[in-house]
Amino acid sequence: MKKENINTKLEIYICNFKRDTGENCCDRGAKELTDNLKSWAKKEYPKDIKVVRGGCLGKCSEGIAMSCYPEKKYVLDVKLEDEGEIKKGLIEALKN
Repeated sequence: MKKENINTKLEIYICNFKRDTGENCCDRGAKELTDNLKSWAKKEYPKDIKVVRGGCLGKCSEGIAMSCYPEKKYVLDVKLEDEGEIKKGLIEALKN
């Protein structure tokens, strides 16, 4: 086993789970949102923000689900049009 420090200040996990039946984040645009945020973070904040395509967070009935670290908080009922607000929130979190 090898341990390695995490060097970014913020990590965002966005559920990209795709169920065969029932509600899931992928059908709500999670892949596109993740791709957009990943691209933005790598370009603008590569040493500070890491966006990860995550597995099921168990919150599929509440819209696209994100978990944020080190805050240890869920952001639920996320929509594609929330991308700008998410970016603003991440930039603000870096200041704290």
